[in-house]
Amino acid sequence: RGRIGQLVGKFQSRWCKDAAVTKMRSDLVEILTTAGGVLAVRELAEALLVARGSVEDDPRRTQYALALARACTEAERTLAEPRFLVRRDQGRVFIALTHELAGFAGRLGELADQLALEDPLVPPARVLQRLREVTQPLGTSLLADARLLRLAAAASKNAAVSSRQELYPRGMDAARALKLSQGAIYGVSSLTVAQIRDRVSGRYPEAAPVPDRTALDDLLQAAGFDFQWDSAGKGGGCYVARIRDVVSITSGSESISRVATSSGSAANNQATQEITPEIADARQFEERLERGIKEGSFLALIVNPKCYQRAVSELQNRFSIEVVDIEGLIVDTLRDVASKANAKWDALVNADAKPGSEPWKKFMVLVNRAMPIVEKQLSSSSKTLLLIYPGLLARYDQMPMLERLREKVGRKDGVAGVWMLIPGDTQAMLDGKAIPIISPGQKTRIPDQWIRNEHRAISREKISV
Repeated sequence: RGRIGQLVGKFQSRWCKDAAVTKMRSDLVEILTTAGGVLAVRELAEALLVARGSVEDDPRRTQYALALARACTEAERTLAEPRFLVRRDQGRVFIALTHELAGFAGRLGELADQLALEDPLVPPARVLQRLREVTQPLGTSLLADARLLRLAAAASKNAAVSSRQELYPRGMDAARALKLSQGAIYGVSSLTVAQIRDRVSGRYPEAAPVPDRTALDDLLQAAGFDFQWDSAGKGGGCYVARIRDVVSITSGSESISRVATSSGSAANNQATQEITPEIADARQFEERLERGIKEGSFLALIVNPKCYQRAVSELQNRFSIEVVDIEGLIVDTLRDVASKANAKWDALVNADAKPGSEPWKKFMVLVNRAMPIVEKQLSSSSKTLLLIYPGLLARYDQMPMLERLREKVGRKDGVAGVWMLIPGDTQAMLDGKAIPIISPGQKTRIPDQWIRNEHRAISREKISV
């Protein structure tokens, strides 16, 4: 370290006289100003690469960018009034316009580390609220939400930002990352190991990598996915969702096997039985849906992911509704749009796995062409719609379509009703984004007893009495 200090001192004067380094130092001031006055050293390296590019591959390109950042900061230190400074804080390195901004970044990083360790992960809105509680230096411009979040993660020791704008620990174990990525995986008919890996890494890029089979089989089962392995699928094998083999996507079907229901004197006999609160909830739920069919309703129906298959079947058989596989409809429409645009489908699939990339942005152009066609088809139905597998609406930022459908419910030229089946616990969320409900009455959880048909069942012994 002492020898390095001697060499740096020797080179400082040379760097100060280098026109290219002088120009880069001025660019660095501009980069810092645009970023709010402070950058973690890794952020600065990335910014320099964006500004100047590199013919090298990693890790060399990042090493060169870090070396250039070091040369610029060392040369700037020789000035009587440096325009920016370097601060080292417990292994973290910041480049800032002022000491106060460097300290602000350090405090953000410490808080980010705390938030990333919480279980469950802190919702994005709450993360921003907590970060805003860190006092920003007087006289500095308020950082935008996205910049504040990125700075906090970059200034931390062990926090990373997910595609949903959550803070999570770097190296988060694959089992947890897989479970938290349900919105990106659930509802897809078939996925290869590589596709699952891409979707999880797209959500949590700095989590531990998803393993290969057969370890992945166990992780998927533990996370609640109902997949089975098809060794002949997609050329080299893939996971296939069992639900696609069971649920018929139509507006009606033959009755499935259910517990016997009451009639006549048996109904009177049932009335004498004790009605538990759970059974009462199931009956109230069914009455609510019956009213919704008659009057028109917009409902987010939340169901345990493991009961998703049975819920679709029960809803489909008990009510006159039109079941629409949103994922399938969007993909089919995208295929038509892509064909007309002479776009290669394989390229679109690859772009879909890399949100935020340049190919993704081009892919979204086709998505935005396809969605009006999807919306028109949905709006043409004469029955209440049951939208299943709606995760792509959130993934492609198409939630406003649900708002427009909601406003059409009950109108003469609108739709009879819109129900969405959402896998989850209590939150009306799709992939971290809220369903556009405008009142608590537009959200409800499907009782397990209703799915099992217990509120209508009578034992065979009672019927025979």
